[in-house]
Amino acid sequence: MSATVNDHYQQKLDTDRIIAKLQSAYPEGPDRFQLAPVDQLHIGGIKASLKLVKRIEALEVTSILDIGSGLGGLMRLIEQDLRLPITGLDITHGLNQINQQLSSLTPDNSSPQVVTGDAHNLPFEAGQFDLIVFQHSLLNMPDAAQVLRECKRVLTNNGRLLMHEVLQGENHNEMRYPVPWARSAEDSHLRTEAELRAMLHDSGFQIEMFNDWSEEALAWRQRQAEKEKQSGGASTPPPVSPALILGPEFGQMGPNVMRNLSGHAARVVEVIAHNT
Repeated sequence: MSATVNDHYQQKLDTDRIIAKLQSAYPEGPDRFQLAPVDQLHIGGIKASLKLVKRIEALEVTSILDIGSGLGGLMRLIEQDLRLPITGLDITHGLNQINQQLSSLTPDNSSPQVVTGDAHNLPFEAGQFDLIVFQHSLLNMPDAAQVLRECKRVLTNNGRLLMHEVLQGENHNEMRYPVPWARSAEDSHLRTEAELRAMLHDSGFQIEMFNDWSEEALAWRQRQAEKEKQSGGASTPPPVSPALILGPEFGQMGPNVMRNLSGHAARVVEVIAHNT
């Protein structure tokens, strides 16, 4: 799995250019919205992440693991808004490096704790965290059942999972690629709702909440498409864009996400489950 994921996320990653553009455009340090085009690449963008932050605040947790933390957008929001300790884990070392560099640019000048590792074999002690977050990361993991067993191990008793994930829709056979998490179907590991529910149950988790965010996600993607159309003709385009992470294929990925959601090939969900 690691070679495929690394290839997908690192082959177009232009770290030096991203940092240089942000430093030039925001000499006092970029804020969360100025970073969002590169550190909030999931469906729903920064608004979806802020909804998760509110959810985490209500859960009253004390130690968090973000699996598939990527460029650290959610981590920074949690650190800034909730002042909670959070560890990020990502299998792609290049993403961890730029995560730390982006944090050093912000006015907070934070230094996130990030670990390069595989979620199928978490490098943490048993009972170390009371919340594990997945934000569009389980879809890159071929053996989700093994990942969930590892999550159970490193969670405290009654610790929780919080997921913001993409699932198969009823018309999954009509999925179009590339999408932000995969360039082809063989690298995309979307499950059905029934499969995810069964894996959570079999791994020792009880579902507390299962919300469908698909309509909201589609409305967000439609708004993004309009913004991208407008910025394409702007005399001063935004200094950074998702293409600096995902390459020129991002021009296909955004429209494909919109078609996949509108055609019910994919769904976006929020799930909370606790360790039993």
